[in-house]
Amino acid sequence: MTGSSIMRRINGERFGRWSLRLDAAYCVVLGAAVALFSGQIAEGVALPALLIAAAGVAVVVWAGGILWMLARLPLRSALRFVMVANVLAALAVGFASATAATLLIVLAVVTVAIDIALFATSQAVALRALLVRG
Repeated sequence: MTGSSIMRRINGERFGRWSLRLDAAYCVVLGAAVALFSGQIAEGVALPALLIAAAGVAVVVWAGGILWMLARLPLRSALRFVMVANVLAALAVGFASATAATLLIVLAVVTVAIDIALFATSQAVALRALLVRG
């Protein structure tokens, strides 16, 4: 089975919408947890608790932005925008792991970066499937 035949079997519209919805849900949960536990997180990384809490709140607000884009923008535009934001966020979170005090914290932060990168990948797959189907 070739790559393009696999892409034709994927419903890009459905896959893309699910990707964005799951991304938004993940952002709400992760952002709320980061904001609520910013003090404890600050103890493990060399960043101020207020900065961590602000980042958590920003991630929750971003979740609302994803849902807004899903409702208001063409799906391809929303997928592209969120995919690019996820790539940048994965890089930023990955670099933040360099401030971690312990190996366990480094692994936790890198895991979040990988999660974000996987969302970007799912959005790229949805875009590709949309393009193959026309």
